[in-house]
Amino acid sequence: MKQLHPIIVEEIPHSIKKYVKQIEKVTFPKQGCTSDVGILHTAKGRYVLKRAKREKYRKWLYKEYYVLKNIQALADFQSPSAYKFVLTAEESWLLLEFFEGKTVREYLEKEDNEKKRENIVCEMGRLLACIHNAKCPEQLVSEHPWIHRMLQEAHYNLTHYQADGNPQLLKQLQDQHLICKKEVLIHGDYTIDNVLVHDGRIAAVIDWSGGTCGDARYDMALAVRFEDGIFTGKERAAFFKGYGKQISQHEFCYFAEGLYEFF
Repeated sequence: MKQLHPIIVEEIPHSIKKYVKQIEKVTFPKQGCTSDVGILHTAKGRYVLKRAKREKYRKWLYKEYYVLKNIQALADFQSPSAYKFVLTAEESWLLLEFFEGKTVREYLEKEDNEKKRENIVCEMGRLLACIHNAKCPEQLVSEHPWIHRMLQEAHYNLTHYQADGNPQLLKQLQDQHLICKKEVLIHGDYTIDNVLVHDGRIAAVIDWSGGTCGDARYDMALAVRFEDGIFTGKERAAFFKGYGKQISQHEFCYFAEGLYEFF
């Protein structure tokens, strides 16, 4: 992924600089499609700093802060601590805990050993099951069904922003929307770019702006999308083995190739 604009130390809000103390340097990871992302190297250690400028992405960044604050007490899985959120007239900033590691995508692109690849994917499935089995904080629970909220947001995104989906696809999704019997805590963007690997093990889940009480099948579908030769049949089977169950092809298409096109 392409870095949008490198973060310059002089641009960082004073309250963040005061929190992290002396910044020695800033480096830039590959992540950064909706926000500018920098790694702050300080005497106290490393931090992740995100900056968003456009209205849509500023909303997402605040949502990530809100979600992380509310799931922090859950010990079932590793997610970053959110230290500071700063709002200015034109930008939003979020200071996060840093985790050592590379994304599952980066790991799978370089790892040729089939067994190691399947083990990581299986572990990714187990981790998602832990997230879905965790108690969803009340602050993330809505009175309205998740699918209704998502379809409304999809319509808003289609009319206000640039989206990959189109009116015909949205109409199809609205006509056949899938009812969820039991909503659970979901990540909302559980992809190979948002799960980190360190020393051959899953280390953490990042980018929680889609976190809410919703349909587990959405996370499962996004996790096993076939991308650039990643998630072949064996890897998909390994993921579902780790998770403990699988979704149908119809469910996969509805969520990963349908609803996700608007987000």
